[in-house]
This record gives sequence, structure tokens and C-alpha cells, in this order.
Amino acid sequence: QKNCLNFLNDNLFRTPSWLIDKNIINKTEFNGVTERIRSIQVRTLNNILSLNRMMRMIDNQTLNGSDAYSVVSMMSDLRNSLWSEVRYNRTIDTYRRNLQRAHVERLAELMVAKDVSGRRGTVTVKQSDIIPIVRAELNNLKRLAIMGLKNTNNTISKYHLQDIVERIGLILEP
Repeated sequence: QKNCLNFLNDNLFRTPSWLIDKNIINKTEFNGVTERIRSIQVRTLNNILSLNRMMRMIDNQTLNGSDAYSVVSMMSDLRNSLWSEVRYNRTIDTYRRNLQRAHVERLAELMVAKDVSGRRGTVTVKQSDIIPIVRAELNNLKRLAIMGLKNTNNTISKYHLQDIVERIGLILEP
């Protein structure tokens, strides 16, 4: 699972320049490239952060202990990848800003998630570890964005990080 996430981080979540061939784009379309890539990235991110998947990971960790890839580790790996520009004081490009906003939006959805029904019955989300993990992750992201605000000189990156701090504040304290 960790190797799969690393593959996605390297080939899809890091701005996928291999999908952006300006020569072809200039000949075939005038707009929509940014939205198309955002859509692919968001769909993949939402699949990774699906309730059923996270519940299976929690079950796996319960059964296999430290040999299992935990939800906490997955969240940390996602944060380290999706927010690497903030950690290393780099300008955040359009594709990454879109992905970072989608990351926060998905975490917001998880905070208010209802019970999950699946083939094996219904899981009560509010009684699981998912909400505390998501809350902790939102707090980690908020601290990271505040740190990034102090270190960036890029105007759009600064506006983006201010917006992220505000969004997370509204999620944690509606």
C-alpha cells in the first residue's frame, strides 16, 4: 500500500508534466487542461481517502499490528507529498494548489461522514478512529500552512495558504 501511494505521489500528485504536452494542447484545445488534471487527481485522492478503505486499514492494523500500513502513516505520507512545497519553501503551482484544496475538502467531508454501509454490514464512523485521525491531520495541515505563510514570498502561494488556514478553521470550529 505504501509503495502504491509513493507511485501515485510521484506520477500523479506531483504535477504530472507528462500529461501536459503544450504542443498537443495548443493544437487540440484552448482551455480545460487544468480542470482535467484536477479532476483526475481529486478522483484518485478521494479513492485513497474513502471511508471503506480507511476502515479496512484500521481492521488490518487491528489484526496485524505494526506490520500493517496504518491510516495515520498514510495521512502522514499524503501530507508530506501533497504539501512538500510548503515544507521546503517552494512556490506552489496551480495544480498543487487545486490538489491541496481538494485534500482539505475531502478531510472536511470525512469529519461529518455518516455511517458506511458495505458488503460486510454497516460501520459507525463516529465510533471509529477516523474522525480523531482526520481532526489531527487537519490540525497538522493548519500548523504547516501557518509555517508556510511565514516563509513564502510568492503572493499567490501566500493567498492560498491564508485561505487554507481559514478553511481548516471553519472545519474545526464551524
